[in-house]
Amino acid sequence: MKEFSVALFILMAASLVAAEPTKHSTRTDFDVIQGTWNLVALEADGKQAPAKLVTAVKLIFKDDTLTFAPGEPGFTSYRYKLDPTTKPAGFSMTHSDGANKGKTETGIYLLEGDRLKICFGRPGHLPTKFTAKAKSGQAMYSLERQK
Repeated sequence: MKEFSVALFILMAASLVAAEPTKHSTRTDFDVIQGTWNLVALEADGKQAPAKLVTAVKLIFKDDTLTFAPGEPGFTSYRYKLDPTTKPAGFSMTHSDGANKGKTETGIYLLEGDRLKICFGRPGHLPTKFTAKAKSGQAMYSLERQK
């Protein structure tokens, strides 16, 4: 009977822990990604972007808008969407300005605390891995949350 009481207690405690929502479970990737992110590395087709460019660029996520600062005409403002249900998680951004207005770029993302990776493929090609090796047609952004 004593073993039954201990087992019942453990079972009840486990169900209470499982039923209590955690901070992480109530926040979505959309919530977590909000804010300003500093670019720490950018690689495209096996080539690293110049350090001067990397240290200057920030990505700002506000609601469903993504802004590159500083930006270039036609490559500054986007609407973005996250799809955390795919493996790896999907990322898309649609140009809001310039000659590419309305065109969408697709990729994948990995959000781990204050670190974010976004990898894009060439048009019509969705990356499956976070890499931008030579001749891959992929670009990989590595970012850290601005503190």
